[in-house]
Amino acid sequence: MVTYASALVTGASSGIGQSLARRLAAQGTDVVVVARRTGRLEELAEELRGRHGVSVEVLPADLTVPEELDTVAKRLAAAERPIDLLVNNAGAGSRPPHPLVDQPLDHELRKVELNVVAPLRLTHAALSAFLPRRHGGILNVSSIAGFLPQPQGATYAASKAFMTSMTETVYCEARRSGVHVTVVCPGFVRRGEGGADGGTRSFRLPESFWLDRDDVAREAIEAVQTGRPVCIPGRPYRAAVALSRVLPRAVSRRAFERLWAR
Repeated sequence: MVTYASALVTGASSGIGQSLARRLAAQGTDVVVVARRTGRLEELAEELRGRHGVSVEVLPADLTVPEELDTVAKRLAAAERPIDLLVNNAGAGSRPPHPLVDQPLDHELRKVELNVVAPLRLTHAALSAFLPRRHGGILNVSSIAGFLPQPQGATYAASKAFMTSMTETVYCEARRSGVHVTVVCPGFVRRGEGGADGGTRSFRLPESFWLDRDDVAREAIEAVQTGRPVCIPGRPYRAAVALSRVLPRAVSRRAFERLWAR
């Protein structure tokens, strides 16, 4: 199992990103935490320093702003303070649920900037730093939505399909270089602070479909440390993906159209 001395985590101020930063710090990894909300980042940094004695660097940035995204990319490439693990967690969800034609176009374009352009840019920067050293890891946080149709969440599902496909491809390109590349694809996740990542729907989910964000973080970090390309937390979601791969696409589309319309 590979360990990492330092990590950069985007979207670290809440949700899965916060759990990932906490778990890495608990392993003794120094962390650079990135998000828009400086106050939340400072609180997290103080917590991690006090609890685990690690170095925590706060880097506020809105990854949809090109100049701020460039700042984060340059931090990944900084030779004097090298990063070993990139965690691309920042992303915009599918709320509020509406058909694509009813969504404000600028909102959907911003979602593409955050869910597609930013992780692509940062993955490229990380690879440029990691490959010459023949060491490093990239953990991209995608979603089960990338495997399945999601009516009323078209841009979100498409962006996560991009993230999953890009990660699996980069895994193939980098796997003999000493660089581990993993994508984690959770389903509905409890934030632990009220609400749930991934949006809320009118239908009631069975309890077994709700994931704990700390469990997702644990499985994701174990996956990248052991070199697994894809991590799908939760048995129900692994079964859903396996089933989707054998069912005709027309059947999957009709099933999910009915489900999301409820």
